[in-house]
Amino acid sequence: MSIDHLLDRIWTPEYTCNEFVCGAWQSITGENLSNRLYEFLNGSGDFQRIDEPISPCIVLFTNGPRSSTHVGLFYCDKLLHLSTRGVQFLPLELISVNFRETRFYL
Repeated sequence: MSIDHLLDRIWTPEYTCNEFVCGAWQSITGENLSNRLYEFLNGSGDFQRIDEPISPCIVLFTNGPRSSTHVGLFYCDKLLHLSTRGVQFLPLELISVNFRETRFYL
């Protein structure tokens, strides 16, 4: 499956990594993730934590309890995510070095 149609997205205060991941997940899997992700990021929800990434899965990055959580999508052995610099589709290791914790969920 091509993800080319996702690569031109731009971060705005109204369209962040959360909205991007929901759209990317729906494009790749056909599943609407919006409500489930929103609930999960607000303390409830039913994602299952996994030890290693599998394609596709949700990736959460944090720098501690006081920092905001960044979310991306592990797909085809790379991380697809939206930052203020735009969409990136890079090896997970290049993004993980900027965060203290990386967690994977299905």
